Amino acid sequence: MEAFKLSTEKSGDTWFGCIVDDRDRLVTSAFGQNSKALQAHLISYSKKIGGQPVPARSSLTHEMIQLYEGQNISGQIQFNTDHVSKFQNRVYRVLEQIPRGRVTTYGLISKRLGSAPRAVGGAVASNPWPLFIPCERVVNFDLTIGNYGMCGSLGPSGTVTKRILLERENVPILSDRVDRKALWDPSKE
Repeated sequence: MEAFKLSTEKSGDTWFGCIVDDRDRLVTSAFGQNSKALQAHLISYSKKIGGQPVPARSSLTHEMIQLYEGQNISGQIQFNTDHVSKFQNRVYRVLEQIPRGRVTTYGLISKRLGSAPRAVGGAVASNPWPLFIPCERVVNFDLTIGNYGMCGSLGPSGTVTKRILLERENVPILSDRVDRKALWDPSKE
């Protein structure tokens, strides 16, 4: 069983957590309002991929807080991609390219990758590195915000959280839709 380090940190009323491997690569991350739910989610994920987390400190939890607050982070993050498929990895590379203050859609990503929008949606929904890989920047085809998974589950707070994240990144939102001017097409890059 692989040894992973579990780091958590609280900022305001939100908990942030990361699992890193023995090479300090990010295995998974999550955030939410409840520390026990956050830790349970991270531990469950690590056990599912054959790891046993032990409590430790990681600077990545502080980096998550910065991202959550709409700030840039100090450096390049090394991801442990051993447990994501090649397709998921291709989707996540596109997500990394979405500029701050912009959004794209599942359909536009699928067009770029030559796949189905539902397959892209599945990859985005299973993003093991929220905030580090900005899955909040993917919205529905009609530019409604959509939902956002928190600690492995969807709920009404997910949409609120996604909107807050987008607003902190200066994405223009009119009523319940992103302004079309903020739409980024990955096929044109």
